[in-house]
Amino acid sequence: MTDSPAASRKIFMICQALRTAGVRATVISLGRGRQDGSGRYFHAKSVRINGIRVVYLPFLHRPILSELLSLVAFIPLMFRLSSSRGAKAALFYNRLPVYAFGIALARVLGFGTVLDLEDGETTLAASSVAGIRSRALRWYFDAMCNKGALLACSALDAFTSLRPVQCCYGTSEPKQLQRECNPSLISVLLGGTVSHETGAQLLIDAIRLLRAEQPAFAGKIQFDISGKGDCIEQFEALGATQARPAVVVHGRLTDDEYSALLRRTTVGLALKPNVGGLAYTTFPSKVIEFSSNGILVVSTDISDVRKVLQGAALYLSSEDPRELIEQLRWIVENPDEAGQLALRGAQAAESTCSPKLVGQSLAGFFFPAPAGRSR
Repeated sequence: MTDSPAASRKIFMICQALRTAGVRATVISLGRGRQDGSGRYFHAKSVRINGIRVVYLPFLHRPILSELLSLVAFIPLMFRLSSSRGAKAALFYNRLPVYAFGIALARVLGFGTVLDLEDGETTLAASSVAGIRSRALRWYFDAMCNKGALLACSALDAFTSLRPVQCCYGTSEPKQLQRECNPSLISVLLGGTVSHETGAQLLIDAIRLLRAEQPAFAGKIQFDISGKGDCIEQFEALGATQARPAVVVHGRLTDDEYSALLRRTTVGLALKPNVGGLAYTTFPSKVIEFSSNGILVVSTDISDVRKVLQGAALYLSSEDPRELIEQLRWIVENPDEAGQLALRGAQAAESTCSPKLVGQSLAGFFFPAPAGRSR
């Protein structure tokens, strides 16, 4: 019923990176979508995806029982994994209540426990139920994780007392896609969660301005929209007309379809607002995906994006649609310089996020060598 493709992609690429460092990685999935009350039951199963072992724990479509099953389904699997020889570590993606038994059992069975903190916490009233719950989860996970935390960006170190901490932005693709860009048409992609929270309204406003003012360069741009979110209907309305610049809404795509879209893409947008509590406590993982595939990134100047890509991207300092339009104008009018900037972006992503570098860094973090000894 629900999923998070960006989160899944990051976890799988981390596991593949760990394999390059000689670490055997297993993904445990709770399949914790919303139950529909039908009573359907899904047995646990084990599969391999791109060489990574994935264990899907059982799931039940029944109120209350569904949550209870997910809460305890870890137990037999953790006992089985604990029998493996050598040092073991368990990485928990964000502070989710459903991990409560699993993380406690991991500690008892001798696993090193690490928190993967992906997002900052919004400000909640201290007396509210949500505020009390958030503080309780923060205390519990900080108490139970004995090997520190991976952070999606550096500002998140203020949201946990765990130490040591290490930033992990994901990994760049190990294989570059064969580019199929149309030199006479600039394809600009906004993908993933297409919502107000990810800056989709900024692009909508920019498209409306371009259509109203009709500058000459606008006819050389096509906007491609993939994914889902609360702004999809507005893009569909824009795409239903023959006005320029063109808007094509692809919706949710399979992996193969998305790869084909990336091959045609010239510019990738990461437009999360650069104001508000979450502006600097989350990292737009799309910038690594775009850059590693030779796509020029246009991003709001948030989080650690500039730290990773440095000057190899175009940055927006505000949520003014005219600033975005000016960046797009420069790309259309300076194709050679834009291409060179995209190339430098690919090199920057590789220098920070290559699977080999990430794998070695994470292996050293999860399994640090004793003092005085090399790992």
